[in-house]
Amino acid sequence: MGRKEAVEAAKLALVNPWKQHSWRRYFRALLRQCSYLPDPVAKCNLHDYVVQRFRRYVIEERRPWIRWNAERQIFLFNEAKDTLSLLQRANAGYSKPLEKVIRMAYGRKGRRRKELLSALIAPDVPANNTAVEEALQRPQKYEDGWEPPSIVMELLKSQQNNGILSQLNIRQVKHLEPPIPKKCIWGDGVAKSRRRNIRKDWYTDVLDHLLPPLPDPDLGILKGLVSGETPWNPPEWRTPVNLSDRQKKIRRLTRSYLRTLLKDGPVKGPTFKPYSKGRPHIITRRFMQRIWRRTLCLIPHMEWDETAKKHIFTWDPAKPTPRLGIPGGPEIFEDVDEQGKITTTPTGLLPGAIRDTGRKPYRETPFELGLEPKHELNEPRSSRPHDLVAFGVKSKNSSSKPSEKPSRVPSDKPPRKHDR
Repeated sequence: MGRKEAVEAAKLALVNPWKQHSWRRYFRALLRQCSYLPDPVAKCNLHDYVVQRFRRYVIEERRPWIRWNAERQIFLFNEAKDTLSLLQRANAGYSKPLEKVIRMAYGRKGRRRKELLSALIAPDVPANNTAVEEALQRPQKYEDGWEPPSIVMELLKSQQNNGILSQLNIRQVKHLEPPIPKKCIWGDGVAKSRRRNIRKDWYTDVLDHLLPPLPDPDLGILKGLVSGETPWNPPEWRTPVNLSDRQKKIRRLTRSYLRTLLKDGPVKGPTFKPYSKGRPHIITRRFMQRIWRRTLCLIPHMEWDETAKKHIFTWDPAKPTPRLGIPGGPEIFEDVDEQGKITTTPTGLLPGAIRDTGRKPYRETPFELGLEPKHELNEPRSSRPHDLVAFGVKSKNSSSKPSEKPSRVPSDKPPRKHDR
């Protein structure tokens, strides 16, 4: 054994990731963090994901060179630690890790996105012999004349036309078709193998960035959480069980203050290192609704158009449609067309009684109020169209004393400048 092999063996001996108690401890910690997730779909989905990942290498894996490979064990051990760190930061209220977990649960990234995409682009089973012959006559995959499925191109074009995705850190595909050059650097045509590899790389890049539709049950739950119709309560952390004397003794013996001091140095004071990648938030419904709304913008709604014979994908807006804050707000615009012109009498601006009885849009006169005039027939009336004083209606500025006109008696004082 050389020096290099000895160093590698020493590293493996220090790490020693295949101890049974270490795997069991991380498995329990992962399941515990999954139970604290604030989303019902994420709680079930991540729990099944963790259980399946651990069972895959215990029951389903039959290859001993994979199961007992030291490098593979170290890689899986680090993956378990990274997943545990992600779930802990998500439950602590960090927005980016929590949004990443929500996107994984609703199939916007990760394993579930690939499963939904595979079910979407799965080829149809030929119904008869004619369909089988047509399938055999088609060009092979990635060869000249091959075209991707129509539903893939329709979804890709719909994503390109949606400008919200770029604001939500979703990278778009640069080309809608394989970028095959007409000539190579020598001036000749591109080789057949090179054209096939370009199509393969382009199609793989397209599939890596497609966002498939979500099944109706999960989509209904997400819409209910966004609108507030589905009841939701923040997760409650369980109190730890009282430790026995034996467990307390083991924890006390496993603490090695001297090793920590020699390895990390003296303990520092409070720093901003925990907040370098964001800060924790209190998980409330308002905080979660913002994450749910951003996730809902990444889910397309698929419909089949009988006229055009193709799929149509629609996307939800990033912000909800604002509503008017006054009662009866939509009634204001009931007589306005799409171009902003008034089509009929603007009844939406009138009080309810006048609008219901069909009266004219002016103030009710004393005659309509049923007041009788106090003046006689030949008595001179006011110049106003409706003298409220004659009908016994007093204004706010009127006083009880009768108004007296000033007398025009000449005085001995000299006239002022403006009287000249």
